[in-house]
This record gives sequence, C-alpha cells and structure tokens, in this order.
Amino acid sequence: MADFHDIFARALKSGDASALAAYTDGPPETKFKVYRNNVVKGAADTLGDAYPVIKRLVGEKFFQGMARAYWAAYPPAGRTLTLYGEDFADFIEMFEPARPLVYLADVARIERAWLEAHHAPDAAPLKLADVKGLPPDELAGMAPGLHPSVRTLASDCPVFSIWRTNREDEAVQKISLDAGGEMTLVHRPQMEVRYRRLSPADALFIARIGAGQDFATASNAVADSFPGVEPAPLFIALLKEGIFKGKDT
Repeated sequence: MADFHDIFARALKSGDASALAAYTDGPPETKFKVYRNNVVKGAADTLGDAYPVIKRLVGEKFFQGMARAYWAAYPPAGRTLTLYGEDFADFIEMFEPARPLVYLADVARIERAWLEAHHAPDAAPLKLADVKGLPPDELAGMAPGLHPSVRTLASDCPVFSIWRTNREDEAVQKISLDAGGEMTLVHRPQMEVRYRRLSPADALFIARIGAGQDFATASNAVADSFPGVEPAPLFIALLKEGIFKGKDT
C-alpha cells in the first residue's frame, strides 16, 4: 500500500498516470485527470482565500495560473490545507511573469502574516494593569518577549498601503511606488487580527523585545537611534496594543 501511495503522489505531481495502470482495471488516465484537476483546483482556491489581495492585484486568471504553478512546485505536504502556502511569497519572487510587480511578494508576506496571526495560539498579552505600580527598576528589567501572534515585515515598497487599500476599499486608492518603503505590524492579541504601519522606532523596539532584551535596553536603543522619539510613550502605546507576551503565556 505504501508503494501505491508513493506512486500515486508522484503521478499527482507529474500528471502522468501511466504508472497507475497496474492498480486499475482499465486505463486510469480519464478518471485520474478529473481527480487531479479537482485536487489542484482545491489547492488553488485555498491559496485564493489565503491571499485575496494578491488575487485582486493580478486578476483571477493570472492568479489561477500562478497558484497551479506553485502547486506543481510545492504540493501540500499535510492532510489539511489550512496553512498551505508557506512558501508562496518566495515563489512569487521567482515567478517570471510576476517579476515586473516588484511589490507583489512582500504583499504576499503580509497576507501570510495575517494568516499566521489568525491561527497563532491563543494567549493573553501583557496588559497595562500587569505592570501598573511596579517599581521602575523591576519594570525596566522585564523581558517578556513578544505575543506569539506578532509578525512584522519591512519592505522597500509601500506594501502596507497597497495591501490595506486592496483589502479594505471597494475603490482602490492609487499608491505610488515612489512613496518609499513601509514596515508592517500584524498581530492578534485577542480574537481579532489587527494591523498597522510601523514607524522605524516602533519596529526597532519590537525587534529588540523579540530578541529577548528587556524594556530598558530596548528603550535605550530607540533613544540612541531616534533622538527625537520619547521611548516611554512608545512603550505605553505598544503595551496597550497587546504586543508583548503576558506573564502566564
């Protein structure tokens, strides 16, 4: 049975059903072709649900072709398609017909971040009430790490603006690539996935906490790199957003 499963898997990927003839009463090509088309379409539709902005940007026909090409290169490894498409952004980056759309792969990375945040483990974030009243030295020395849903992305293109308008707006706003790069935060502190554009100072603070540093060290890094930014209000704002890992997480 294991041999058949291996042969069947290879046939699915290649589209060549000839090796299955030994396991069927008649020519397998017709039924196999129908089955394979259904499998590929199911995977492509799953990608379309996970990457709706990519589909909107390139159109249904282009997306279906790209999704089928992705399936041929990266067929699903598990029984569920819930998180299928882990390498889709990297694939888009190398997909020749998509090369002129220099922002597309990073838009896909934001979509992936949204999906991963949505499916991240439920966990209570650190709250303002958890740190209120702590001695300053104790608060400064806390190194909670990031909430498990937190995802950040830096891009040379204005991908957050591109992604947001295509996700939220019926009439898409025109975004100039000359607007420059943007950094994106995606996370789910409670039930709803949240997202926003990050400032460089925000991104640095989050990166330092994600690397295991304490609040004092992260604040000093922000103060050194961005003299015009006050670390304390930045910290409070991020704390209220639920960026940091809770005490019992």
